[in-house]
Amino acid sequence: MSTITLQTAVRRSAPRLARPIAEVAAAVFSTVTGWLRPRPLTRGEEAARLRALAAEYDSQPGFAADLRAAADRHVAEGE
Repeated sequence: MSTITLQTAVRRSAPRLARPIAEVAAAVFSTVTGWLRPRPLTRGEEAARLRALAAEYDSQPGFAADLRAAADRHVAEGE
């Protein structure tokens, strides 16, 4: 049985271009995620979604009416 000893230099720091490459990658990632983020809805769009939800609850007329009233109040508060 024999033993082999390998001597290598241990790198203690990152390669020279690692930081600039990481900063560019982070900037690109931030920009792309900004494009993919949905825009906030307007009060009218939010009310339209609430009215569409109310239309799905026609089997429960009281609940549907409450949803429509909430949509109307939501629009009125924004004016």
